[in-house]
Amino acid sequence: MLLRSGLLLAILLASFTAGCAHVAEPRDKTATKAPKLSKERQVLSEGYSMLYQDARKLDASDLVLLVKAESGEMKKLVNAVAERGDELTKELERIAKAYPGVRINLDPLPEMEKRKRKALGKSRAKEFAPVVGKGGREYERTVLLSFANGLNHERHLCKVMAEAEPDASLKKFLLDTETKYDALYEAAMKLLEKEYFVGG
Repeated sequence: MLLRSGLLLAILLASFTAGCAHVAEPRDKTATKAPKLSKERQVLSEGYSMLYQDARKLDASDLVLLVKAESGEMKKLVNAVAERGDELTKELERIAKAYPGVRINLDPLPEMEKRKRKALGKSRAKEFAPVVGKGGREYERTVLLSFANGLNHERHLCKVMAEAEPDASLKKFLLDTETKYDALYEAAMKLLEKEYFVGG
């Protein structure tokens, strides 16, 4: 059971490390019945779909605590990231129901980009393997770097989406989400600098 949890964790963190790589999920067959999106809304819906898939990965990020022990500050950050993922998943599901022009079920990445991220994920998964992977402070540093990388991607995605979003309430949602991702990113970087980069 521990080995299975470790493998799941390795895949999760590897995908998060790859810039929150998106694992293709089956397209929603009901999406074809929905009203056709304008070019602008199509592009934004691709962004919302990316945010949604990434939020679901963040929601599962507390699995990192199942495999190897971390410091108190590390656990606090991992739990905060998982909580943000859970909240954002629910928020995006609510928004998709309330706004016909927002889709969260698209698969926007080109095939070669998905293959590249999958290859990167496999490479990084070895570092998180529960038996042969990194441990102790090296493990924590790698996990924190992975989180910081993924959170940095998410906050920038929110920023560029907010710049393009014409709906005022959705723009506010994106800016608020960016602010929350900013805070988590800063917390990850602060912990890295305090514990792992300076005199660590």
